[in-house]
Amino acid sequence: MNLFRSEEHVPGWAEFNPASAREILSLADLILLMGTESRRHWLDEDYMSRWFPQRRRERQEVLERIGRTSTFWRG
Repeated sequence: MNLFRSEEHVPGWAEFNPASAREILSLADLILLMGTESRRHWLDEDYMSRWFPQRRRERQEVLERIGRTSTFWRG
């Protein structure tokens, strides 16, 4: 869920935890994460059988590329 207008807007949130600032995704990183091949087929009839199996691998590849390797991102 995107609750903020920009990365710069996040620290103004009343519940903001400064220790979590390093986990904020930039718009460019979010586009990479949401733009994987399997995401483009999310509404296809065969999504669960054809595309879902590769989703985790794609997600991990993007997360590694953008430097998000902490346990928070590994899920």
